[in-house]
Amino acid sequence: MTPRKKKGEAPSADRTRDLEIALEEEKSLSRARNTLLESNIKELNDVYVALNDKLKVLRNRDERIKSFEAQLVRANKLSSLGELAGSIAHEIKNPLIAIQGFAKRIAKARDLEKVRRYAELIDKEAGRLANVLMKLLDFSRMDEPRREKHDLNDIVEDTVLFMEHHLTRFKGVNVEVLRSSEPVVVAIDRIHIQQALVNLINNAAQAMPKGGTITISSGTEDGFGFISVADEGGGIDKEIMESIFEPFFTTKPKGEGTGLGLSLSRRLLETNQGSLNVETKPGKGSTFRMLLPLIGDGL
Repeated sequence: MTPRKKKGEAPSADRTRDLEIALEEEKSLSRARNTLLESNIKELNDVYVALNDKLKVLRNRDERIKSFEAQLVRANKLSSLGELAGSIAHEIKNPLIAIQGFAKRIAKARDLEKVRRYAELIDKEAGRLANVLMKLLDFSRMDEPRREKHDLNDIVEDTVLFMEHHLTRFKGVNVEVLRSSEPVVVAIDRIHIQQALVNLINNAAQAMPKGGTITISSGTEDGFGFISVADEGGGIDKEIMESIFEPFFTTKPKGEGTGLGLSLSRRLLETNQGSLNVETKPGKGSTFRMLLPLIGDGL
């Protein structure tokens, strides 16, 4: 006699098989997921390595660009010194001539009071000469930027002093200075701002081949100190306004400009947390404006 199966035995075996099948499917799915995950991880790792290599290339390129910019700044500074050579020589020559003249008078003088007065004048002219040479050495230095407290009024005064004689080579060009009655104190690298100002004054003079007035103003506005340089030239065409701050862009004849003055001036301002803007009216001239954050007494 065949033994009877217990009630519920068949469904239990079917359920076990179903569970085993489901487990195998889950294991298979898990293996597939692991394989896909490993593949994605490998792919991401390859992407990371590639991006890291590109980052190294970009960093190297950035360092080269910074080095190139530093070289351009130095070249522009040397170019400015070359252009100002005549003015500098003039500023040195005048005190030397005065010293020589007073020295000759001392040699002939018999009155002790006159000798004393001539000696005082020689000392005064020697101090003036030393001051000019000190400013020249400051301007020509090539070391790292250093931001210190300075009054923009003093920078305008010193720069105009250097450029006064240089500008006489431009026929009919005059300079008018409108200084702020109050100090305009900012934290800057003085030589950077002076170099930018030299570039702007040169550009203004070159923009007026028939002569005119360069107006240099200093003051404060909305938490910023400013120096503006305005000319009475022909203005800047709209077609080239977006290009004037690009390196090597120039509208001057070949051999009369490098196209670096404005781009480097803007770069020097940005290095000092400032900006360089321009307003122009066709036929009426242009005004370049340097803006720099003012500082409080606590800095």
